[in-house]
Amino acid sequence: MDNQNRRNARGFTILELMVSVAIVGILAAVAIPSFRTYQWKAKRSEAYMNLAALANSQKAFHALHDNFVGVAPAEPGNTLANVPGETARDSSSLSTAFAEIGWEAEGEVYFDYDTNTLGVACACAKCFTATAYGDIDGDNSQSAIMYVHPDNSGNNCLSAMFGYTPPVDAASAPIFDQVAVNKAIDDF
Repeated sequence: MDNQNRRNARGFTILELMVSVAIVGILAAVAIPSFRTYQWKAKRSEAYMNLAALANSQKAFHALHDNFVGVAPAEPGNTLANVPGETARDSSSLSTAFAEIGWEAEGEVYFDYDTNTLGVACACAKCFTATAYGDIDGDNSQSAIMYVHPDNSGNNCLSAMFGYTPPVDAASAPIFDQVAVNKAIDDF
């Protein structure tokens, strides 16, 4: 075998291996945080879906009975005696708590849910606030995702569990009749 073939037959040099490992490390350093954020957003979508369905159930119940149904303390945390976190929990207590309006979550949940209205911690008879509380990013800071339905005069309820005010938009105006993250509580 001549020198040219021997030179081509050798493996990688240590420098080439170190450069390859460095590139893989940089890619992992960028990809892992992005992937975790993607996972958190996917888990948070549960709250968006459930609050929208809960709000529809409340409005349908109101159309028939002329009142909203309040549920506090938040479930399933009250029944399970644990706070929401990074793992999903049994949601069967939600079916019991919200049975009057016919709402239940599908499958296990990452968030606790409550509804504040007249008779819970609000004096407004024609409004309600549904809130999902969670700590899916594990930073020991509860997130509050809210659906705030005001009365015709713009009066609204705070969240039942912690008295959070409604989420606001970029102009600091309250966000009504849609699901929104309360960024004043947790920035995730």
